[in-house]
Amino acid sequence: MASAELQRLWKLCRIDTGLVEIRKRAAALDPGRQVMAELEELKKQDQEVGGRARKLSSELTDLELAQKGIDDKLKKIDKELYGGKVVNPREVENLEKEIAILKRHRGANDEKILELWETLPPAKEAAAKIDALIQEKQKQLVERKKAAMALKATLEAEFARLTQLRPEATKGIPPTLMARYDVIRQRNDGIGMTEVTKKQTCGNCGTVLPERTVQGLRDEKVISCEACHTILYLSEGVV
Repeated sequence: MASAELQRLWKLCRIDTGLVEIRKRAAALDPGRQVMAELEELKKQDQEVGGRARKLSSELTDLELAQKGIDDKLKKIDKELYGGKVVNPREVENLEKEIAILKRHRGANDEKILELWETLPPAKEAAAKIDALIQEKQKQLVERKKAAMALKATLEAEFARLTQLRPEATKGIPPTLMARYDVIRQRNDGIGMTEVTKKQTCGNCGTVLPERTVQGLRDEKVISCEACHTILYLSEGVV
């Protein structure tokens, strides 16, 4: 069984290990980086696919407005021709020529409109699919960020709790042992002590411990792993 000083140090180590683990989890918090990357890719697709649908829709609107303008102009000319306002043969001829030109324009526009009526629906459908995917990814991103913020708050609360426990846990530990522990902890990513496994290996690096080391721990000596230099702790369950 470990000495009282080593038991106190082990209690402190578990606090420090908890703090180290919290730091690692906080650093690994993912607010949705993969989702954001997928969202950006979808937005690029929307610029192409959605942009094409919007362009076709705008073109159709312009053509339909142009057709309405042509129809209005034809009605006006028709009214002038058959309303008795124009009787001069040259004026009549000019109006008839204008009518022919307008009808040709209307015919050309009709062909384009028919073509757009065929191409626009599938373009809109493709754009709608991408838009639905974008909305879904945006929803996922909000959920990921919300979950990350909740976990961050939990980690911060646990970090604060363990930090408050640490000063009390250091009491009763000899200064020399504490100094040794702190030096090892600074060199070993915050871990200064580790438990001996049931297979009598170092819990930190996995090195098989010599029998003399295990016996020394049974004799309540302060011993470090020869490989990683972490202070070893032998619990009752290992013996």
